[in-house]
Amino acid sequence: MRKLLTLVLLSVVMFATAQEGKFVINGEMTSTALCYSHENVNEVKLERTIDGIPTVIATAPVIDGKFTFEGTVPEMLTLCSITGFDNGSIQFFLEEGEIKVGPFDAAYPVAARTGGTPSNDIYQDYIDLNSKCIEESKVRMRAVYGNLPDEVKGNPEAELKYTSPTFYVNNMHFKVAIMDFIYEHIDSPVALYIIKYAMVPTFSTDVIKGFLAAVPQELHKQTMYRELVNEIRSANLKEGSAAPDIIGRTPEGKELSLSDFKGKYVFIDFWASWCAPCRREIPYLKEALAYSEKSDNLVVLSYSIDSKMEDWVNCIEKSQLKHKNWVHISTLKGWNSEGIKLFSVKGVPFTALIDPEGNVVEFGLRGEEMVKKLKGIVDGANK
Repeated sequence: MRKLLTLVLLSVVMFATAQEGKFVINGEMTSTALCYSHENVNEVKLERTIDGIPTVIATAPVIDGKFTFEGTVPEMLTLCSITGFDNGSIQFFLEEGEIKVGPFDAAYPVAARTGGTPSNDIYQDYIDLNSKCIEESKVRMRAVYGNLPDEVKGNPEAELKYTSPTFYVNNMHFKVAIMDFIYEHIDSPVALYIIKYAMVPTFSTDVIKGFLAAVPQELHKQTMYRELVNEIRSANLKEGSAAPDIIGRTPEGKELSLSDFKGKYVFIDFWASWCAPCRREIPYLKEALAYSEKSDNLVVLSYSIDSKMEDWVNCIEKSQLKHKNWVHISTLKGWNSEGIKLFSVKGVPFTALIDPEGNVVEFGLRGEEMVKKLKGIVDGANK
């Protein structure tokens, strides 16, 4: 009997372990008819953004108005979409558990309700709050229009005197409601998405900084937290300020970021294999790196804006761009690379010297001036 009980308990534990990190999405439609055609939706797609590109990660047939997706959740909470309609899509968070979608009309997928898991329940509450604010705003504005003096009705410029105060009241009510909601859910990663899409467009940088300062430490690893911090740093980038935490992959495929080298001076070199002025800087970089042979307080982080792996890697090999303190990364997105956007790079070569605390020391160092500066850093560490 004891042996049987042990086997039963072991089976329960194994089943629970097998369920960890798994999601199930169950959706139901009240009608499968599309909005702008005479067809019905027969298949839906599950999409998420990977490396900045919307990517279909699964498809599911629609049978009797129902569909199901199953899979493993990504490491970080991710905002995903269900597509396959001709009038929008359904957004929700991909997380562990059973996610319920609908019932909804396929002609109006954006109206679908989602829930069943912690983040999606919070997200739906936010959508409901947003809808409530909109309806309350409409009620206030209708009251204003219903009481306009006859002599101003139909005159937009004259009406503005009466409608403007209500517009500002509506705007303030929305802002207060959003701030209250975020504060109430500040320990949820959903709050980061609301800050991104609801606060960033309309709130000051100082207000956003204040909310990010209240975000618990365990959420700092979330991709969206990094994006928000980078946006603020990029918008206020100057010598002496904190540098955005750019990220890329080495030719071997290892992901590295600027913050990985905290505690060292980092000389960021934005370049490309096709850039002749960039190649003219190579001898100077090699001279500075040769001087740092016995030092470990300086790293040259070459961020390539190439779009083809072969061009990038071949240039590194042929030009012998290798040293123990020389690191190469890229996203292979050309001028759409996130790093150059964050540093507002308009042309290459472009350089930025970062101190051990992650702050910008100087922009635009090149040639002999750059060599002198980097040698001084090495000398300072060796004294």
